[in-house]
Amino acid sequence: MKEFTDIINDVASRCVAVRTLSTARSITRHYDNALRPVGLTITQFTLLVTIAKVAPESISQIAELLFMERTSVSRNLSLLEKQGLIQRGHAKEARKRPVALTPQGQNTLREAYQCWESAQSQLENEFNRDELQNTMLSLRALRNIC
Repeated sequence: MKEFTDIINDVASRCVAVRTLSTARSITRHYDNALRPVGLTITQFTLLVTIAKVAPESISQIAELLFMERTSVSRNLSLLEKQGLIQRGHAKEARKRPVALTPQGQNTLREAYQCWESAQSQLENEFNRDELQNTMLSLRALRNIC
C-alpha cells in the first residue's frame, strides 16, 4: 500500500481529470471575459450556436450534442429565453419542445461572434497550427474514450 503523501503526489502529477478541469476552467474564464460585453457566457454562446446550427427538438438533444447535463442546459436556456434570445415551441411529442433563435438572438449571436473571434484568435496565436490541431485531436480522443 502506498503512503498517503505518495498517493497525493501521484494524483496531483498524473490525473487527467485534474489537469483537464483546471484547463477547462481557465479557458472558460478567458471566453467568459471576452463575451461579457454582450451579456453572454461561453456556455450560452455555445448553446446559441448549437441551436442555430441544429434546430434541436429537445433539451435532451442539446445536452447530448454538447456533453452537458440536462439540468445545466435547461437552466441556461431559461436565462436565454428571459433575455428574448431563444423561443421554445410547443411539444410535438411527449417531452419534446423545439428550440429556436429569435431575431434578437440572431443579432446577439452576430455581435457576440466578434468577441468570440477575438478570444479565439488570442488562443490560436499562442500555438502553431500543428500544435493546435494535435491538441484538438487529443481532446476529441479523450472525450470519445470516456
